[in-house]
Amino acid sequence: MEIAKSEPLYAVPPGNPNEEMWDLTETGFHETKDDAEMDGQAETRVGKKLSNMTSRRVIVLTLIMLFCSSFFNAESWGQEFKSSGAIGADLIYERFRSWCPTSTPGVPWCLQAQPEENPTARWEQRMWYEQYLVEFVRSHLSSWMAAGLYWLGLKSETLLAFNGSETSTEFLGSLGRLNQARFLGTALEEDELWRWDAFNSFHPQGPIPQEVKKRLANVWREQCLGFFGVPVSPNSQTYTLSTACSVTDTLRCNEAFPSSGSVQCLKRGLLVDLLFAFDTRPVTQSAAGLNMLQTCFICMALAAGAISFARDAHALLLGPLERILVKLEAIRKNPLHAMKLGDIDYRMQEMEEEEEANRQGCCRKKKVANDLETLETAILERTLIKLGGLLALGFGEAGAEIIVHNMQGGATAELNAMVPGQEVEAVFGFCSIRNFTDATDVLKEKVMVFVNQVSEIVHGICDTYHGSPNKIIGGNSFLVVWRLRGKDVEVRSKIADMAVMSFVCITIEVQKSNILSAYRTHPGLQQRFPNFRVTLGFGLHCGWAIEGAIGSEYKIDASYLSPNVNVASQLEAASTQLQLWILMSSFMVKLCSKELIEYLRMVDHVMLEGSKKCLRLYTLDLDHTRIHVKPKLRGKKKAMSLLRAEVLGS
Repeated sequence: MEIAKSEPLYAVPPGNPNEEMWDLTETGFHETKDDAEMDGQAETRVGKKLSNMTSRRVIVLTLIMLFCSSFFNAESWGQEFKSSGAIGADLIYERFRSWCPTSTPGVPWCLQAQPEENPTARWEQRMWYEQYLVEFVRSHLSSWMAAGLYWLGLKSETLLAFNGSETSTEFLGSLGRLNQARFLGTALEEDELWRWDAFNSFHPQGPIPQEVKKRLANVWREQCLGFFGVPVSPNSQTYTLSTACSVTDTLRCNEAFPSSGSVQCLKRGLLVDLLFAFDTRPVTQSAAGLNMLQTCFICMALAAGAISFARDAHALLLGPLERILVKLEAIRKNPLHAMKLGDIDYRMQEMEEEEEANRQGCCRKKKVANDLETLETAILERTLIKLGGLLALGFGEAGAEIIVHNMQGGATAELNAMVPGQEVEAVFGFCSIRNFTDATDVLKEKVMVFVNQVSEIVHGICDTYHGSPNKIIGGNSFLVVWRLRGKDVEVRSKIADMAVMSFVCITIEVQKSNILSAYRTHPGLQQRFPNFRVTLGFGLHCGWAIEGAIGSEYKIDASYLSPNVNVASQLEAASTQLQLWILMSSFMVKLCSKELIEYLRMVDHVMLEGSKKCLRLYTLDLDHTRIHVKPKLRGKKKAMSLLRAEVLGS
């Protein structure tokens, strides 16, 4: 088997046997460069358009997320308050340095255990320092601040190293407290101390709470992060133990924002350093809310992007494929439905063009070729409809079973046209063009046009009356079938009446046709047949037949095999001998309704070739010479007439 697969497989094409054989192996299949490029390398228009739309969606989604991400950042809403706290801390530290200069050599006087008496200038600088500190505390205790002041303190590594830890701890705790007589010259009254706070009581943030005032005026005992200070937040608990720290015990690391006034000079920080700890819990809560909003926004953006991507994929790829599968399933169940699908598609396209023309008005502009670019999915959909329609036209109703049998076997690609036949019961109508041999001799190559013109009338009217055109024999004879199996008596009678009336309408339409009337004045035909008219003969019979495929794996023909089909053909031939336009058998007449039988006339009682019983022959008398050619219509009248005929036909 491996050796057989490795050997090249050749096949002889139909037609000229001297042509080169086809190489059917994979290595020899692509003969040209264009064929090789078509092997999945070139990007399809559907893929190109889908990738372009997806790229645009991704770019837009990314830009939206980048532009909107800053709105969900807590620093975008609270950074200015942190800056105000840092600036205020620097100003307070500068005031402290004005009172106790740290740029002088040695230990500053304020850090000495027994400092010298303060001159008046130092009292004034101390007063300004305390006023700045009180104003800073008051302005940063308000609830509308993003980061409220929670704790403040000071430290001096130089003092701790010079005087010892215990002495320095008590001294630093007393150094920070407000309203001390040794630094201000005299202790101020409480009203005088907080007069600036009372003066600004009309401000929205209000005055400093009394509890905070007491803490600032007492010794700063809390020790936090190496600093000695006091909590200034009204919500904080006052700790009396020096080891207790309200900042680390109450606030988490991300909820406290420390700000120092001496970050610009390391040496100054070693001498004296101030620390301001801000409570950032409102900012943290806002950040948590913003993070939740950001998560929701990202989810919504991704959902919108996914919906947009899915809509594009459905519009360009999945939707057409679903429609193709639906139509393919309809064709698999009923191959004759493919012709209706083509008509429906064509009518919908006409309706869309008409609506577009009505919207744009009379001055309709032509679309650019790029706007009308046809995608592969649409081409595939229309190709499927056309292939189904061609199958229905080629095989007809007799070959529908063959198509269904092969299309339902989707597991393999094997084609099996040799399907066993099945017995059916139907009405068989045989129609033949009179004087066809002479017409062929006269018309020559134009005889094909002549036959197609007659076929259009015969097939169109038979289809209108629920008949199924089967095949054309010799170019001049048409076989039409009306199925009867599975129908009740009333429906059978109506089908028989429609078969008779379809032949009547064919005769009338042939005589009224403007196109076929042109052959009445044809010189060659008039020379052979004076007063020539296109006439047809008909034969009708009913009975059983075997429906199936006739032929081989190279060519098949879906048709009916039965003596009853031959009887219909003999009736048509007998109509020519009896100079009648139609002959019907007695079996056919029994199927017709009583109303129609009244118009029929028995002609003869004969024994046909191949028949075991005698048949009574009936006809319907018609004088086709009394039918006039319908006048030609032009312009709107023609369009309205065609539309009216189409509506009546449907």
